[in-house]
Amino acid sequence: MTSAITEMIYTIAIVVAAATVAGTYIQNTTQLNGALNVASQNAREAAMTSIKTIFATELSSDVAEVWVKNVGTQSIDPLLIAQFDVFFGPKGHFEYIPHDGTNLPKWNFTIASDNGNSVFDPGETLDIKIYLDYSLSAGDYYFRVVTYNGVGSDYSFSL
Repeated sequence: MTSAITEMIYTIAIVVAAATVAGTYIQNTTQLNGALNVASQNAREAAMTSIKTIFATELSSDVAEVWVKNVGTQSIDPLLIAQFDVFFGPKGHFEYIPHDGTNLPKWNFTIASDNGNSVFDPGETLDIKIYLDYSLSAGDYYFRVVTYNGVGSDYSFSL
């Protein structure tokens, strides 16, 4: 009788341990699946995003204007455009330019060829104005824009 009770206790303990291990395994598998889904979605979105800088010029002595075309298949919300990283300056001395800051330098944008929905759709062009804290002078300049999901475009031009 005592050995039967002992065997029953051992059996219950093994079942509880197995259930605990199985529960932990299932929970970790679910978390891993969620992480893989997020990574897959991010990769899909980045693959569908493509931009190309098509032209840049001096708008005034302290303002540069750059046009960037959406050549991908992904539409980009204006709130995400504000998260773009913009770099600009003389070649070899360019700097990060914050979006719509209170101090110079800063940049802002309009969708130059907007179809009326205020979203940067495929085929549309973004007009970026870069307000500088110095005057542009003759020389070579470098511009780089990087989208919120890491897709970038470079452009060099001379004044």
